Amino acid sequence: YSWVNLPGSETDHSTLTLNAASLAYYFRPKPWLRSEIDKRIRNSIPSDLNPDRTLGVPIRRSDKCHGHNITGSAKGELDCPGLLAYLAAVRKFLEFDPLIKNVIVTSEDKSACDEFLGLMKKEFPKLRVVLNVGDVQQGTGSGSKLESYVEGAANANVVASALTSMHLHLRARYFIITSKSTWTSTISVMARVYGFASEVFVLDIGRNTNNFAELARSGCGFKRILE
Repeated sequence: YSWVNLPGSETDHSTLTLNAASLAYYFRPKPWLRSEIDKRIRNSIPSDLNPDRTLGVPIRRSDKCHGHNITGSAKGELDCPGLLAYLAAVRKFLEFDPLIKNVIVTSEDKSACDEFLGLMKKEFPKLRVVLNVGDVQQGTGSGSKLESYVEGAANANVVASALTSMHLHLRARYFIITSKSTWTSTISVMARVYGFASEVFVLDIGRNTNNFAELARSGCGFKRILE
């Protein structure tokens, strides 16, 4: 896959690798954006962070959720789990691997992110939380009329924030996702192929799925049987 300019076996034609390579090609940043992402990562990631001791929590909410009241956004398509469900998933991973030291938390929804950080501080005070420093948290997954949600949230800044969040999560081994969210599933798929950890484990706490979900959950696709 020399066309994505990333390491990997050109003889690996698995569904997972082909999807990840396609996403890498689609998300390839222009030089100015590459520089901006690099700067933000350096400001966000502690120098001693060990990916094998890190949990990623990409929280997709706002206009993704059924019943949202965000004007101008598409109809919600996800039965969003409560933040306590994310907290319970963190606890499950800690029971599975007590050596987890870091939790990367990102979200376009500032209120949900802040509330979750408060829960984390109360329940797991010894865990180090890693945030996307400078994230505009625009409050919507839509790329239009962003200034209506957060003042000064220009498209370029939102793209830089989103891609920085994805690159931060490539430094995690464990993930809590809602797989109906293509964004959180994309993070999981990219981490399986291009991540820094030795392997990837995913816990899907979503109540809805789509055709991309299986790749995100296990790294293996499935064939739909037509009758």
